[in-house]
Amino acid sequence: MKGSDTTGPHAAYERALLLLARRDHSVAELKRKLVDKGFPEIDATDAVARLLQQGLLDDTRFAGMLAHASIRNGRGVGAKIYSDLRRKGISPDIARQATDEAAAETPEHETLDLIFSKRFAAFDPLSASQKEKQRVFSYLQRRGFSLSAIIGFFRNQERGA
Repeated sequence: MKGSDTTGPHAAYERALLLLARRDHSVAELKRKLVDKGFPEIDATDAVARLLQQGLLDDTRFAGMLAHASIRNGRGVGAKIYSDLRRKGISPDIARQATDEAAAETPEHETLDLIFSKRFAAFDPLSASQKEKQRVFSYLQRRGFSLSAIIGFFRNQERGA
């Protein structure tokens, strides 16, 4: 492109737009990526501020979408989602709000059923060894399910419910 600048705030802004075209990002994540690409911190900050002002970058929207997608795709619930959001630079308040809203819309037992049917369709708690039960139990804990939900789910499976 004639007269295009590969450095400076405009270039950082254009790079940020390209990154957002691929997928949504948190403010912290996008700023980190710009700095990692070699843009000065001030240019990355300016680009992020411009995107925020234009409404193209929004941590609340990003957190909500990620929380709902995590539940819908069976990647986790509760504490797992909260932890994932915090790792992406989402503030504790926004992460908690997004986690709570997603959990309110999809009960934990429904998500547990979904994950179990996809990941452990052939698992039979009546014939499974203690080691196999522990493996499934640990997997579900790592996905953020509460102990009470997992225990209740196992009991229902053993009763054939």
